[in-house]
Amino acid sequence: MSDWLLRRLPRSRAARWFLVVAFTDAVGRGLFLAGSALFYTQVIGLSTTQVGTGLSIAALCGLICGVPIGRVADRIGAPNMMILLQVWRAAGFLVYPFLTSFPQFLVVACFLGIADSAVPPILQSIAGSITEDDSPVGTMATVAVVRNAAYSLSALGATVAITLVGSSAYVGFVLANAVAFLLTAVLLMRLRLPRTVNRAEPSVGVSQLPWRDLPFLGLALLNGILYLHVVILSVILPLWIVTRTPAPKSIVGVVLFVNTIIAVTLQVRLSRGGDDLRHAGRLQRRAGVALAVFCGLAAASALVRPAFAAALVLLAAVALTLGEIWQSAGGWGVSFKLSPPGQRNFYLGLYNLGSSGMAVLGPSLLSFAVIEGGPNGWAVLGAVFLLVGVVTAAVTRHAHATRAIQEEAAAVG
Repeated sequence: MSDWLLRRLPRSRAARWFLVVAFTDAVGRGLFLAGSALFYTQVIGLSTTQVGTGLSIAALCGLICGVPIGRVADRIGAPNMMILLQVWRAAGFLVYPFLTSFPQFLVVACFLGIADSAVPPILQSIAGSITEDDSPVGTMATVAVVRNAAYSLSALGATVAITLVGSSAYVGFVLANAVAFLLTAVLLMRLRLPRTVNRAEPSVGVSQLPWRDLPFLGLALLNGILYLHVVILSVILPLWIVTRTPAPKSIVGVVLFVNTIIAVTLQVRLSRGGDDLRHAGRLQRRAGVALAVFCGLAAASALVRPAFAAALVLLAAVALTLGEIWQSAGGWGVSFKLSPPGQRNFYLGLYNLGSSGMAVLGPSLLSFAVIEGGPNGWAVLGAVFLLVGVVTAAVTRHAHATRAIQEEAAAVG
């Protein structure tokens, strides 16, 4: 078993240590998420409306500030910025247990929302800088596997803690998350990661602002639409199962289990080849197809008897997870290959706006479109996913050809 695991780990020592950082971060985060809703309502004393409003405003703050933070990261180095963000997040969670009102919660939630939104692109940038002869997309896929495993373990641990300790465990989860952030900051400092990334890559477009790179902006938006699978898994599909299908309500937990198992076992394998720009576009197309199939199965689950509905829901979960894997791998490859080394964090921060924006708009948009729209709503959404996948592959092919011409011109010049 150990040999099997070692063969699938990145070859570079820094990359392996970075997986420890990712695992530690996810354990703390997973513990908090397992009890966050009850912490907000029972410990701080907020209403569910106040929680939803505060977290939405926090997400908007993160949406606004993510790109400027990426630009700063290009100046001071992604590792330094990641250390700062982890200390930033730890400070916010250390304050959380002392909050007693909605205005206080709103301030701290926005403080944390800014940092949380900036972390994913910085994380991707660091992964690209430490891979050596490994695949950046492969490293990100392994990070995703490690984080999924950590979330599962922390959820199990949280369940045991709540059973044994009761509601006082919620404050413990918050403090554990803060400690995890501080620990990852220390680990990052000890790693002595390189300040800049991939200096050997061609410097095509280094002076170009991403705002003027229309294909890149388009790909960021298209990736954001495919990223709606996150909202579907966490919010829309459970609501659909419970309110619109005859399937047993307990199958919601089975769906999440199936998603985790498939993501952990297949993420690395299905992400292979994502470092090639054109193949990354094809992975996005596969994601669009898989998500379209998911929509068809979800729609059909409302039209059959309970046993068939349960079977269709489980098949839909498989299709949704495949779409998740291909979308993430394709997105990593497209964004990394099209971001100039000297402005990598700036570009990745901008690319992340697509997914962050959809994470903000998705719950209300999809609730109206498919929960209220029913099977017809799923049919329309499936057509959108299919179209977006096809268009993404086409735009990526164009970007690949354009980049090849620019690199050839730079070499001649």
